[in-house]
Amino acid sequence: MNMKVHGISIGIENHGGADFVLFIKATGTLTHEDYECMVPVLEAAIDGVTQPQIFALLDVTEMDGWEARAMWDDLKLGIKHGREFKKIAVFGHHGWHEWMARMADWFTPSAVKFFEDRQEAVAWLRE
Repeated sequence: MNMKVHGISIGIENHGGADFVLFIKATGTLTHEDYECMVPVLEAAIDGVTQPQIFALLDVTEMDGWEARAMWDDLKLGIKHGREFKKIAVFGHHGWHEWMARMADWFTPSAVKFFEDRQEAVAWLRE
């Protein structure tokens, strides 16, 4: 049996106030169902917070891509919450990961930067 692993694991830290640190690990080919699980977790964390500011570390080292509907879900998430994301550090190893980060930087109001080193990505988020 050939089983394909995919999904999004998410961690959210809030130490009081409106600043949130979001850790996302994307694995395999992301699906609509993955976003149906992740988005409510994010929205519950920021619910009731006036002007939340999200600093995100997106680990795509094990990500293969998206299904078409999942790409649409990602776009909708960006439209709804894009202004709440202040910085997004994309940690990956492939050229398309870097291309994805550059595209996101052009089309989102948040600062998006690609890193091949996780520690550098975390340091940039903390600046």
